[in-house]
Amino acid sequence: MMVDYMVKVTECEPLPGFRLRVACSDGSRGVFDMSKYVTRGMFREVNTPERFNMVRLVFGVPTWPGDIDIAPERVRSDMVAA
Repeated sequence: MMVDYMVKVTECEPLPGFRLRVACSDGSRGVFDMSKYVTRGMFREVNTPERFNMVRLVFGVPTWPGDIDIAPERVRSDMVAA
């Protein structure tokens, strides 16, 4: 799949298991699994359900307090259609 660097996340809802239910600007919808990220690097800051559930969209990018974010093109390329 070719990566679309212009895609934005338009909806984002935290789910159990460090997953996000998302919709993207290209019309796609799905679930993005963050569980493999929350044990590494800056994402360790959001490795509790309470912190993970603080996700908000900032200019189409899933973002947590402390300026922790995940690229929307990563979300789009790795999500599973729902």
